[in-house]
Amino acid sequence: MVPTVFARVARYEVSRDQLEQAVAAFGEAGRQIEHLEGFAGGYVLVDNEDGRTMTLTLWENAVALENSERQARNLRRQAAETAGGSVLSVESFEVAQELAAQPSRA
Repeated sequence: MVPTVFARVARYEVSRDQLEQAVAAFGEAGRQIEHLEGFAGGYVLVDNEDGRTMTLTLWENAVALENSERQARNLRRQAAETAGGSVLSVESFEVAQELAAQPSRA
């Protein structure tokens, strides 16, 4: 059984030549939400070919996800603007299944 975890996924438009700046800006935004109650981790995802950028943050419960929204929204917008980009979409999900690597057999 998977423990109940919630995810917020945001998509951004960032030009390819600003990806490095975007990763730094979203990393800094992430450090500012790490201390929030219920934060369980996150990722900054990029496609170096076309500049597609996403952030995925994980939260211990729906209340933590909801309580973090205002601060996350402000940080997300600031980070995108720092990299000359914009927020395209933000969605929330309940994690339905966790996938984990299995030890390889020698």
